[in-house]
Amino acid sequence: MATTERGLDRLIFFTDAVAAIAITLLILPLVDMVPEAAEKGQTVGEFLGDNSQQLLGFVISFVVIARLWRVHHSIFEHVARYNKTLITLTLAWSFTIVVLPLPTALISELHVDRLSIAIYIGTMLVSSLVLSSISLVLRRNPSLEIATDQLQQKSLVGNYLTSILFAAALVLGVVFPVINFWAILLVTLAGPLDRFTTRGRPTRTAGETGS
Repeated sequence: MATTERGLDRLIFFTDAVAAIAITLLILPLVDMVPEAAEKGQTVGEFLGDNSQQLLGFVISFVVIARLWRVHHSIFEHVARYNKTLITLTLAWSFTIVVLPLPTALISELHVDRLSIAIYIGTMLVSSLVLSSISLVLRRNPSLEIATDQLQQKSLVGNYLTSILFAAALVLGVVFPVINFWAILLVTLAGPLDRFTTRGRPTRTAGETGS
């Protein structure tokens, strides 16, 4: 498959736009509620109190999308060219980001149950797994990377750990509904665990291929 620098730029710009639009969509339902609150004569405090669940869902999903985008961005900092697999995985990742406002609305507007938690955290898990798959593709195809700036082992481990923690959060949130979407806080352990597991490991050198 022939690749061009312009084609790579367009692929990156596309995913950036998808993430930006998805983040914007998260806040729109709250914005639409303001005129209705004004008609009811609510104060700002009353509006925020009545919609605390929606605000919390917005904040959590914003942080998660931002984190997932940062991981995608850091991976593509090392990409020099692309193939069909990389394009397919990038489109799959974009799909998960586009979908995320829907489960956010489900947990914000409807009763939170096991199914809504499974859809919410499950969407994040799939997104993270796709990013891990992109990392694996680059690991196995070093020709796709910038020769002097290849993805390091530390980044790979960090991506895999994040996916594992999302999976653990999904199980925890579904098995123990009282915890529900707060199980996502497990993902904050990715940084400390990454530093612990990669301590003392040599970094990947240019031209090194995965086993």
